[in-house]
Amino acid sequence: MMIDMGLLKQLGDLKKMQKQMSQQKITVEDKGVKVTVTGEQKIKELEFTTGVSPTIVAKVINQAFDQLKKRLAKSLMMNR
Repeated sequence: MMIDMGLLKQLGDLKKMQKQMSQQKITVEDKGVKVTVTGEQKIKELEFTTGVSPTIVAKVINQAFDQLKKRLAKSLMMNR
């Protein structure tokens, strides 16, 4: 069985890109809510003032994930 060296290189490049993407972080602050999300699509930090509605908290979290998706997509396009 022959090993395709080009394929191995692509896999290595993919692993490297995945690691770089997972290290990305986005912080969004709005209406008394501050959230930081990671490229692994996890919430790293969440702060909000007393009395902020759960709807506002969810909205800010979604804004952070939307910004993260845009950044990761842009990063993917630049690495092609």
